Amino acid sequence: VYARLIVDKDKSHEYPLWVPEPYSRLPEDYHRTGLKIGDVGIVNEARLIDVLFNICLPENHPLHRHHGVPANFRQVIFDDDDIIQLPSFHREGRVLKSSSDCFRKPCGVSKSFDNNNLSSYHLSLSLRTTSNQVGALLGYEFTSSSSEGAILAFPEGATRTDPVDVHHFIQLAKKNAAAWYHSAYSHLGRTFISNDSLCLITGHHKSSSWSLTSFSQAD
Repeated sequence: VYARLIVDKDKSHEYPLWVPEPYSRLPEDYHRTGLKIGDVGIVNEARLIDVLFNICLPENHPLHRHHGVPANFRQVIFDDDDIIQLPSFHREGRVLKSSSDCFRKPCGVSKSFDNNNLSSYHLSLSLRTTSNQVGALLGYEFTSSSSEGAILAFPEGATRTDPVDVHHFIQLAKKNAAAWYHSAYSHLGRTFISNDSLCLITGHHKSSSWSLTSFSQAD
């Protein structure tokens, strides 16, 4: 529900992750800076990306230390001159709401649903900033009459990063998809994946703090 509704609202978010944090097993630099352009992985049942390898990192990078890289792997040489970065793509305090009838007002930080009236939802979202050691906590209450909805908030804004030539990545994915799938299934043991479940990160939105939620009548 969350990913579909946020994409419908803002097409710049090609796949908003429910869990954007990197896997704990990933190298230290991933925990400092997050997922990277060139990551190839699977959006798993926990709704986070299981990164398998990165086509822009060398074969001897710590990410590839344990499981290696696919056959015929060739690193894509990629540096700062090959990216477009928009530091203020999302301004501080921006909140993406899936529907126009979703209204907000300041409130406490508890979360609740009005289960007696499924046509109206009331929920609270806490936004914690991280620009200083103490941080600040701000709460908003969102009310919507829709049967489902999603909210993504950026207390400190967010930076968007894309490659200058995204077409090059698309062509690489088309050319190597079968080899990447074979590596994931046969070599890395991801036997649960389907033919279209691999993803290649070609850009990202990153923030030092965020908050998100979703709801549906089925909940």
